[in-house]
Amino acid sequence: MAVEMKVFSTGIDPGDWIPQRFTQPGAGVTPPIFWQHLPPQTRSLVLLMEHREAKPEERIFWLVYDIPPTVEGIHEGGPLPDGAKLGRNSFGETRYRAPEASAERTLQHYDFVLLATDLDSLGLPAGADWDAVKQALRGHHPPEDLAPPPAIDARARELHPLSHVLDHAEFSGHFALDTDAPVKT
Repeated sequence: MAVEMKVFSTGIDPGDWIPQRFTQPGAGVTPPIFWQHLPPQTRSLVLLMEHREAKPEERIFWLVYDIPPTVEGIHEGGPLPDGAKLGRNSFGETRYRAPEASAERTLQHYDFVLLATDLDSLGLPAGADWDAVKQALRGHHPPEDLAPPPAIDARARELHPLSHVLDHAEFSGHFALDTDAPVKT
């Protein structure tokens, strides 16, 4: 029986509050992200952090690609692994953009998504955006050659045409500035 691919953080509990040190007004450092049980054919990884409720043009907060599958992960606030490239977020920045509280103090969800690919490299320079990464992952198989994704699964619909993606895993955390919310540092 195959073991399911997994992505996780030692600093963010799945489905729990994102600690303030990874947000604004906190220090805004990158969270530690690790993975396990990659498909054997994995040749590179893509890591994405997106704000689930944001407008499409403001959804990507962190993008890293060409991550070697031989590394265990990305350490808190640490440098990227050798060979990995930092992509451009939805705000035109080539960096991790920390979650920021909304003026309405509403609860915001952030999804951390890891894609295992069959490509050694996406062939993109550092600073590519999510659309360019998706285009590089499309490959040569027309989407109609692939089984259709479940209609209610938005993530599956987005990844469906990306034929170079072998598998994906994700977890979520949430954030809001609220005096009643627990403060984790």
